[in-house]
Amino acid sequence: MRQRSSVEGRSTGHRSDLTSAAVTAIAELLGVPADTVSVGTPFNDLGLSSVQLARLTAVLEDALGVEVSLTDLFDHSDIDRLVEHLATR
Repeated sequence: MRQRSSVEGRSTGHRSDLTSAAVTAIAELLGVPADTVSVGTPFNDLGLSSVQLARLTAVLEDALGVEVSLTDLFDHSDIDRLVEHLATR
């Protein structure tokens, strides 16, 4: 039981790190403060164009150290969903 709590704690921490990195990357692409980026709002509704979404994949790959495809962004269309997907890899 103790081991499971440790694993869950790492998972929660990893998701938090992924979320923070994604919020920061999107805020920088949009030129807005990070605290204005909603993790539950679809990327298109945040104001990201298709070109910015393509750039976001590279920025996220650099920031997160995992491969992120354009398909990932369309299949998991907001930060929460994307982080959940990436955290399970």
